[in-house]
Amino acid sequence: MAYRKPQEYYNDLKTGCIKPVYVLAGEEVYLLEEALVYLDKVMPVDALNREVFFGQDGAIDDIIIAARTLPFMGERRLVIVKDAQKIRAADAVKLAEFLKVPQASSCIVMFWNEKIRKDARKNPILAGASEAGTVVEFRALYETELPSWIQQRVKGFSKRISVEAAQCLIQESGSNLMDLTNELEKLDLYTGSREEIAVKDVEAVSGHTRLSNLNHLSEGVEAKRVEAALRIAENLLREGEVPLRILATIYRVIRRLLVAKSLQVEKKSSYQEIRQELNLNPYFDKNFSANLSLFKIDELERMIERILQADCELKTSARPDAMIFEELLLSLGRK
Repeated sequence: MAYRKPQEYYNDLKTGCIKPVYVLAGEEVYLLEEALVYLDKVMPVDALNREVFFGQDGAIDDIIIAARTLPFMGERRLVIVKDAQKIRAADAVKLAEFLKVPQASSCIVMFWNEKIRKDARKNPILAGASEAGTVVEFRALYETELPSWIQQRVKGFSKRISVEAAQCLIQESGSNLMDLTNELEKLDLYTGSREEIAVKDVEAVSGHTRLSNLNHLSEGVEAKRVEAALRIAENLLREGEVPLRILATIYRVIRRLLVAKSLQVEKKSSYQEIRQELNLNPYFDKNFSANLSLFKIDELERMIERILQADCELKTSARPDAMIFEELLLSLGRK
């Protein structure tokens, strides 16, 4: 079953080709919402002819009735079903039957809020939508694509943003496109009439989010800045961050250092080879080589053991989480 690509979806709409049924599929909700906004522009529908449902609510009869209802003083009705992947199997069969002969005066748009797995391709909704209309797959952007995506969005504000500032924004706010869009809107307001968004603007606007703190914790652990790592871990716990997520962040840092050190010591790999093996980012990991030299291989192996002990304690011990992290991070400074 061949599905359509996003560009094909947009090209169809530009030529006025509107299908009675759409499934917009993908993990990145922002891309699905953006596709719906574009459809809204091509096929304007007022509030009286627009209804929104959620797949998990089990209101399949209401969805079908809404799609069969004739538009009120308009050409079409728009029926939106979010989380369509959560529609129960029996209801999916019922909806698929309706999709065999869709209502010409209605347009049904279903959000499939995850990547379409191979085992899901036989789902009757996807099969029915593919026959009666279009299934469009939106893949999440790769990390390397995010800076250029940000730069394109900034052009919409008649501004520019450097690659360094875009990467800084990703580091501070994460890779979720909705979060990045919100931050870009703040940056547009913050910079006012200025045409260039700089790193200092990103740092001023982003503030100290939990994600930012986790990134700074990674930097502190990797650079062996024990006091800074302790302070950040305490702040995260105070803000309500899940302790095991903090521990997982520390583990990822130490494990990556251990893999790199093993390549360096045991396989005599060059830093270029290590960089390729670990897929290091030239901006985010610019200090990795210097930080790697701070550790010995047996030291990193001991840290892995301590992390496993901390994991066991966090799950079973009555000791305060802050005390467990304090002991773990203080061991960073020990030989």
